[in-house]
Amino acid sequence: MPLQITNGGSVGEHSCPPTDAELHPQIRAIAISAPECISGYKSGRALNSTDPVSLFNACRCAGHLARGTKGAWANSNWGRPDQKLREHFLLMYSLDDLYRLENLIQVSRPNILLIGAMTLCMPGAMECAKLARKMLGDRLLIILGGRHINETIYLADERKRSASLVKHHRASPGRLIREGKIPPLFDVIISGEAEKLIAEIGELFIRPHQNTTTFIAENLDTKTEGRWIADFPSISSTLISDGVPLKHDELPSVVGTFGVTASFDVFRGRMTSHIFSDTGPGCIYDCTFCSERRSIAGNIQEIQGAPRRLYNQLKETVSAIKQEHPDKGASAFVEDSIFLSASPVAITQLCELLETNPLEIIFGAQFTIDQILRRKEVIRRLSKCGLRYIFIGLETLDPKEIGGMSKDVDGKRITWKDRFSQALDFMMANHIDCGCALLFGLGEAHTSRLTLLNCVIALKRDTGQPLTLSANWAVQHPLRSCSESENENYLRWGTPQGELLDYFHRFGEASLEYPLDNVTPPQTDEVKEIIHLMDEFEAIDD
Repeated sequence: MPLQITNGGSVGEHSCPPTDAELHPQIRAIAISAPECISGYKSGRALNSTDPVSLFNACRCAGHLARGTKGAWANSNWGRPDQKLREHFLLMYSLDDLYRLENLIQVSRPNILLIGAMTLCMPGAMECAKLARKMLGDRLLIILGGRHINETIYLADERKRSASLVKHHRASPGRLIREGKIPPLFDVIISGEAEKLIAEIGELFIRPHQNTTTFIAENLDTKTEGRWIADFPSISSTLISDGVPLKHDELPSVVGTFGVTASFDVFRGRMTSHIFSDTGPGCIYDCTFCSERRSIAGNIQEIQGAPRRLYNQLKETVSAIKQEHPDKGASAFVEDSIFLSASPVAITQLCELLETNPLEIIFGAQFTIDQILRRKEVIRRLSKCGLRYIFIGLETLDPKEIGGMSKDVDGKRITWKDRFSQALDFMMANHIDCGCALLFGLGEAHTSRLTLLNCVIALKRDTGQPLTLSANWAVQHPLRSCSESENENYLRWGTPQGELLDYFHRFGEASLEYPLDNVTPPQTDEVKEIIHLMDEFEAIDD
C-alpha cells in the first residue's frame, strides 16, 4: 500500500518574525556525502575515490550556473571567484570526519545543506543533519538525496506519475519522519534525477517568503526536467515531476564544472577525471545481488549522443589538467556500469571521433568478462585510442554456487574461470591493465573465497595481472519492492564498533548487519583470512 500523503500545516516554523536577510537570502550552500561507518578511516589499500562523484553529478547544473554572471547560484558562495567550487563539497567516511563538517559549517555558515546518502550512510546522514541543526537551527534548509532515497521513495510504474501512487519503503526517510521514528531533520527529500531540481530549488530559495519549505513545495514547477519525486515530510506534501526527460547532451559535465584533483594509481601519476556517458542510471544486466541491476535502476537512455558526450568530456579533461596541473598527464575513468552499455555502434562512433581528432589522454572503463570476449574487435580498436585499463566484476569462480548471474551469458559454452583467463590474456596482449572486483557473501563456501583469492594471486605472480583488487561484502539494499528488505529501516550502522569494522576498512561496501537474505553474516575469522590473502596479493608489487 502506498503511504497516504495529505496536505497539512508546516512544522518547526520560526516563532519570531523573519529578518530581512531571511526574506531576501543569498544562497550559502554546502554539499556532503554522508559517512558510512561509525568510526575509523578507509584503508589506503582499498580502491576508493577522493571525490564525491555522485554528489558532483547531482549538483552539476547548480555548479555550472554558479560560474555565470547572474542568477541565484552565480550570486551564491559557489560563485565566489576567490574560492574553488570543490571547497564547498565534503566526502565523509566515518563519524571521525564530523570535525571537518563542523569546520565547514563554521566557515561557510550555510543556509542550504545538501546531503547524499547510500543505504549504509543513513545513520551518518542523520548525525550530520543533527550537527548542522545544533549549530544553525531550523533556518537551515536540509535537502537529502542519493541512491538510498531512489530505492525507498519511488513509483512502481514511471509512466503513471501521480503523487497518490508514490510508494514508500519502510526505510523511506519521509515515511520514518511521518511515523515519528526519526526526528524531522530533512526538509526536502529528493528521489530520482536531481540535476535540474537542485538548481530550481536554489532559485526559489532566494525569493521572498516566510517559510522556506512551504514556499518551495507550493512553487516548485513539476515541469522541471527529470524524473523526480520531492517529498516534504514536515508539511505532509509530495510533488512528482511531469517526467520531462533530461536532455543529457545539454547538461554540463562533472569535469567541466568541478575540474580534476584525483589521480588513480593505475594511471601511474596522471591526473584522473570522472566522466559519464549518461546512457542510464544502472547496468544493462539484472544480477539479483546487484543494486545497479536493470530492474531497479532503469534501462538504457539517450545512447545516440553518448559517444559525443564522452569525447567532449575527454577533451575537457585534457584542457582542465593542462590548466590546473601542467606538469601532469591526463587520464579519465568512465563511470558507466558498463562502458557505453557495451554497444558496438556507440563504441565504434567514439573510436572514430578519437581517431579523427586524437587526444593526449588514456582512460579506463568497465566491461563484463563475456563482453570483452564478444567485443574483441572494438575493444582492440579502443586500446589504440587510449583505453589502458578495464575494471571487471569477477565476483566468483563458479556462478552456479551463488545461484547464477544475469551477466554470465556464455556459461553453457565455457566456465567462468576459463573465460576470465581468456579475457585477461586478451587484455594483456593489447596492453590493457586489469582491475577486479570480488564480491563475498553471496552464499558461497569460505573455501571458495580462498580459492578465488589464491587464483588471482597466482595469476598476478605469473603475469603481473590483475593489477588491482577491490573486495566487497554483499549488502542487502532496500531495492524498492524487495521482499527481503521490507521490514528493515536501515537505521543501524552497517557494522558496529569492533574488530570486524577494523577489517572492513579494507573493503569497498561491507556490512555485518545487512547480509543478503538467507546468507550467513560475515565472520571475523573468515574476513581476517581474506585480508591476509589480499595483503599477499598487494605484496607482489612491493
